[in-house]
Amino acid sequence: MKEQYVILTGSKNNAGDHLIKYRAKKLLQWLKPNIDVIDYNGWEKLSDNQLEVINDSKALILTGGPALQKNMYPGVYALRDNLDDIKAPVTTMGIGWYDSKGNWDNTHNYKLDNFSLKLLDKIEKSRLLGSVRDYHTLNALNSLGYKNYLMTGCPALYEKDFIKNPIIIPNKIEKIAFSLGVSMKTSKRMFEQMKIVLLTLKNLFPIANVEVVFHHSPTQEYLNAHGSNKKLYIAQNRYLDWLKENSFNYIDISGSATKLVKYYSTVDLHFGYRVHAHIFMSSLSKPSVLFSEDGRGKALERVMGGIIIDAYRKVTNNILIKILHKLSIPIDNFSPNFNLDSDIENIINYELKYGIKLEQPKVEIQRHFKVMKKFIEQLP
Repeated sequence: MKEQYVILTGSKNNAGDHLIKYRAKKLLQWLKPNIDVIDYNGWEKLSDNQLEVINDSKALILTGGPALQKNMYPGVYALRDNLDDIKAPVTTMGIGWYDSKGNWDNTHNYKLDNFSLKLLDKIEKSRLLGSVRDYHTLNALNSLGYKNYLMTGCPALYEKDFIKNPIIIPNKIEKIAFSLGVSMKTSKRMFEQMKIVLLTLKNLFPIANVEVVFHHSPTQEYLNAHGSNKKLYIAQNRYLDWLKENSFNYIDISGSATKLVKYYSTVDLHFGYRVHAHIFMSSLSKPSVLFSEDGRGKALERVMGGIIIDAYRKVTNNILIKILHKLSIPIDNFSPNFNLDSDIENIINYELKYGIKLEQPKVEIQRHFKVMKKFIEQLP
């Protein structure tokens, strides 16, 4: 057996997925410096050669993203047709649930199919603690009877050079990033909300450079990675046309962790819908405000505190809605937070003068790092 781990990750085009892989590798190399880390694409079936590498490794680690879904196996992690082919211990690192409503009650009846339960059973038999990225995910697993998990937070929360640094709000805010969400792909009302939010930010910070950030590419690169789902591509390009018509600055950071790291390292303050923009800014001790558009953002608030505002009041995702969306029949299943612009103005005016909530995420990162260390140290 070699001194190595194999991690399976889901990084295609989304910059946040690339960040998870990047930070997970760095964390393992930091806390387990004598162990090599090999990375394979989680959505691809394991070849015989890859299987041989895994079975010669100390552990197989299913890493990051909203992987705890109904079709976790083989939909998220393709693995092998026969899970018994995998002889190495299997565990998880920073996986999360995905629920459109995102309420705590939804963790009590979280649905997974039998194939996915079979994978969770295999993980449990490996006798290693698993890692999840939020308390909603932890409770969903606990409710299903799986007690072998720690709430470590996402691997992307932890940056060695900044782990002890508090969040500092700059005296002069010169550059603001506004990260676009994905709910625009099925909701015209959320699309309009994202225009209103940008106009609100420009009004609040008239001197600053406010720049729109695409985590998924609005170009052919997105279709190359996600050809079966064109809805986000179409919506982003409509938004891009509006940005150009109104002379707004924008940047595409999709496709790599390097572009995300380089870009947000230059930003003074972030607002937006992208969970990993919020996570990364907080990890660098920079202030950030997240607008939650599904259960990932809602769950993150219980982990980090800080300022996370619900961008929606209600979302409907019944079978009829799903069929209509599949048939590309337009129906808006989101009821947005119509007061989001005034919420932003009130919160920011208060926080920049008197508040402490912008500083809270780093306190929680430092607390949860102890749990992440415990998870990594128990790996073989």
